[in-house]
Amino acid sequence: MEFIARTCEKHNVLIISDEVYERCVFPGHVHHRIATVPGAWDRTITVGSAGKSFSMTGYKLGWAIGPQELISKLQTVHQTAVYSAPTILQEVIARCVEREIQMKGHGDAYHTQLPQIMKDGCSQIMAACQDAGLDVVEPFGGYFILVDTSPLGLEFDTSQVEYDIQCVHWLTEHKKLAGIPLSLFFGKNKHISEKYIRLCFAKSEGTLKTGGDIIRDITK
Repeated sequence: MEFIARTCEKHNVLIISDEVYERCVFPGHVHHRIATVPGAWDRTITVGSAGKSFSMTGYKLGWAIGPQELISKLQTVHQTAVYSAPTILQEVIARCVEREIQMKGHGDAYHTQLPQIMKDGCSQIMAACQDAGLDVVEPFGGYFILVDTSPLGLEFDTSQVEYDIQCVHWLTEHKKLAGIPLSLFFGKNKHISEKYIRLCFAKSEGTLKTGGDIIRDITK
């Protein structure tokens, strides 16, 4: 992060830091804000998510933290671009934040429990993938795990549509397993993620078990 901060300072570049998974960092690991790097605060807008922090992603609410000079400009954009921020939902999130402040450090605090909840879900999906002979990229937080689908031995015509997109369609149709193609996050270098997909582990126990069973039987 120091390298990024120094580079941005050298070239007078603003930093917009997506830190929506800050509360989903697994136990034993620590989230670090780039805005805390010396000299980075004045050029950084840090974006947070109420949906991710409180497991209410349907609310589509969040916040931005930064120096007044940048936030004031962001407010101008915000008032003409946001379309889903009803007052009642903002009040709900405000009360959630207030409760977490009061409960900070307590075992009953949601932000105390959430990291372990996410890690347990991740461990279940990782174990299922490994049992099925699929390699994974182990995360240290967040909602998703990256899975290499190469061992499945699937073949697709990639002249028009990327492999991972067709793979996700095939898994959904034939195995009832929904994933997310990684190539959607790339520009010119889509080949880097050619056979990788994302699986979400931020699910209920029942869904995790069902998903794990499907993954274990995926090569049958």
